[in-house]
Amino acid sequence: MITDTTYKVGIYLRLSREDERLGESGSISTQRDLLLNYIRDNDLLFVDEYVDDGISGTTFDRAGFNRMIKDCEEKKINMIITKDTSRLGRDHIEFGYYVERYFPEHNIRYVAVNDGVDTFNRNNSANDMLVFKSAFNDMYVKDISNKLRSSLYTKKRNGLFVGCYAPFGYKKSKEDKHKLEIDPESAGVVRRIFDMFISGSSLTGICDTLTNEHIKTPSMYKNMKLGQNNVHYGVWATRTVDSILKNPTYIGNLTQCRNRKVNYKSKKIVHTKPNDWIVACGAVEPIIDKDTFDLAQKMFKSNKNRGIKGNGITDRLLLRGLIYCKECHHTMGFREHLQQTQKNGLVHRIYGNCNYWTKRKKQNVCTPHSVKYQVIEDIVFENLREMAKKYLDEKTIESIIKNSDKVKKKKDSIREEIFRLENNIETLNKKIDMCYNDKLDGNITLEMYKRTYNNLTLEINESNKKKKEYEKILYDLENNKLVNDNYYLDKIKEFLEMRNPSRALISSLIDRIEIDEEKNIDIYYKFKLI
Repeated sequence: MITDTTYKVGIYLRLSREDERLGESGSISTQRDLLLNYIRDNDLLFVDEYVDDGISGTTFDRAGFNRMIKDCEEKKINMIITKDTSRLGRDHIEFGYYVERYFPEHNIRYVAVNDGVDTFNRNNSANDMLVFKSAFNDMYVKDISNKLRSSLYTKKRNGLFVGCYAPFGYKKSKEDKHKLEIDPESAGVVRRIFDMFISGSSLTGICDTLTNEHIKTPSMYKNMKLGQNNVHYGVWATRTVDSILKNPTYIGNLTQCRNRKVNYKSKKIVHTKPNDWIVACGAVEPIIDKDTFDLAQKMFKSNKNRGIKGNGITDRLLLRGLIYCKECHHTMGFREHLQQTQKNGLVHRIYGNCNYWTKRKKQNVCTPHSVKYQVIEDIVFENLREMAKKYLDEKTIESIIKNSDKVKKKKDSIREEIFRLENNIETLNKKIDMCYNDKLDGNITLEMYKRTYNNLTLEINESNKKKKEYEKILYDLENNKLVNDNYYLDKIKEFLEMRNPSRALISSLIDRIEIDEEKNIDIYYKFKLI
């Protein structure tokens, strides 16, 4: 013994799931046997053991560890023994706090048997290496985290689902947990959310409807315990509906990595940008058709740009978010005014101005562009009816059919080009294999091999880039993204047959409306006369 002090020992045992998965030789029973032998060999007083099984070393908020620290505070133990320093913890900042500050200040002796660490032995050279041991333990966890993340990213890119819970509307396949199947009940709620939104309902309105009808929220549907004691449990949130409406998974493109942890030490979740999402096209069965999804995204953009607050008449305008200032290209904002008239008494009038002018009046960045909303709507609807009738003209339909033939020829030409590029890539890969064999046989030098390999690889990369570009064009053509005549024919017929068209229908036909200071109106349609 180093001193005459009686050491009351607590042994700390920890094993994480990562340790087990990687085959680390340190099971709880093995650690216990090692530490009890150490206590016996050194004639120490064994008081208690503290166990955290299946808990990561990156966090020090563990039940067993916290109980041990409490016993230190209450002076039940004054010595802690672990198998090695990594068992105490792998976060070098927290580890340093306890070993270099907390334990000395509370007169706690710490021993890591396999690492030869004994904090009460001043002549122990292993103690001087503690800072490096701690850093290596931390780096070990970071390395594991990077390897696991890389493995998961590969699965995600290959269209395999790796989350704990399936996206709302889907369920995990019983045959393969990495495959998703449509869940009829929750998928029906997803379809209803899209229908309500493109029909003009706000996110708040959708949430109120679903909550009042006691429709289960995604967390309730998955039987998650999170927030059960909260008064808002069971109440639909706008961020939930927003997330559903913007998720490409519902058109069959499995989208993952929409959220991520700040780092391997933190549990904080942050939202990622769409550019960082991993999207596997066609990996799941779609719940929503692509036209509906695209229309919802268009309406999101319109709602964002409309510059209107509140839930008054202006929120129900059919052309909201579609009207722009022709000079500065900012949106027009519309506001409701009450006016007293002799004929009709108190009436609502809706007037609009350039939003940019409204916000920057003193800087003279634009002009008011003052207009009455109803005048715009009347002109737009009349113009839209004339355009719709022309579009349905017999000659126009005949032109559409002819144009469809042109599109077919274009698709055939693109397929031929893709086939040519694929053959070229295959030939180049064979050349690389032949070049490698020549290197092995000693027919060419290493320098010749490197030069040839690099040139062939550059050519392969260029061919792959062109192939992806052609595939994107072909995908757009086959999915009627560039030419969608039948879609617009149906929408135009629907518009002409309705006396009171919906905002969703108007948004599907009109791209934008521009107004100049003289109140001239230019309308840009999503369909064009041939």
